[in-house]
Amino acid sequence: MVNLAVTGRDNAKRGLGALIFAGIVAGFISALVKSGVETLLPPRLPGVTPPPIGLLELFGYDAQSMVYTFSEQVVNWGGNGVHILFSIVIAVVYCLFVNANSIFRTLHGIPFGLVMGLGAHMVVLPIIGIGPMFWNIPFEGYVSEVVGTTIWIWTIECVRRDVLTRVPAV
Repeated sequence: MVNLAVTGRDNAKRGLGALIFAGIVAGFISALVKSGVETLLPPRLPGVTPPPIGLLELFGYDAQSMVYTFSEQVVNWGGNGVHILFSIVIAVVYCLFVNANSIFRTLHGIPFGLVMGLGAHMVVLPIIGIGPMFWNIPFEGYVSEVVGTTIWIWTIECVRRDVLTRVPAV
């Protein structure tokens, strides 16, 4: 049976622990989904440093040494870790916001996700010096970001609903 509180048909609120747990699960799964979308629709030109790697380097880490080999391919666990952590943090924030006001889950959270994703790439990353100014981002970068972010936040919303249907309202 569907818990109506999760779908927004009543005003029941969730405990902080349940919301954080839902955000962690949703953030992790959605980060994997977003990585898959970026494999199909690369968000940047070859040779351009991905923002998670740039962030690690900004904080003084040697991101190039944070690697492992899987299936004869070198994978950067540092960059992937930052990407997953970012997704988890935003998913937890999203879960908290939706619990406070259901307006945030409008259109399955897509407006919220686009503000977060495009805001990060068009405002925050250029300001801290690890991303290009928005006018220097190629059109394909925007296509990748909009498609990937839409699927990413939709995944967060689906997982959030599923996890919270299993937790009683308080």
